[in-house]
Amino acid sequence: MKRLYCNHEFRYYTQLKQVLLDLGLADQDYLWLISDFEAYPMKKEYQELLNNSTYLLLSTKELMNMLEADDFQWIWAVFSAIPSHHQKDDIVKQGLPYVDHFEKGQYNPHTDPPKLQHPYADFELYAVDSTCLFMITENDSLISRFKKSYPKYMEE
Repeated sequence: MKRLYCNHEFRYYTQLKQVLLDLGLADQDYLWLISDFEAYPMKKEYQELLNNSTYLLLSTKELMNMLEADDFQWIWAVFSAIPSHHQKDDIVKQGLPYVDHFEKGQYNPHTDPPKLQHPYADFELYAVDSTCLFMITENDSLISRFKKSYPKYMEE
């Protein structure tokens, strides 16, 4: 499992529309479990959605439609890419990954050895304090695309 960081490539590292396009994920068949988020969209409908939710579970098409309409910055968030054959109810029962809100003694996604927090996830993208994006994966093809798209990456 690898953790790749990017924080030198563009002004807003946590605007996911460009990241999904860069990594060739904008048309992939995933359910995106988005958890532990803080974000400030401009559109009122997305403000209300985020303010009234503890998590989002969106298809790639739904996520891309949202980002096409309002490509806002995610301050904190975990984006777990889950193959779409999993049942939505079962996905949520497995728990919600976190990046910012965790207790001492819990898995620390910043410093502990990299691992996927959601058991069904193929990979996870983390928006970290609006300054960094990191990806957890063991998918060599995705690692190569990340390195090609963000040549100033750091790897752990």
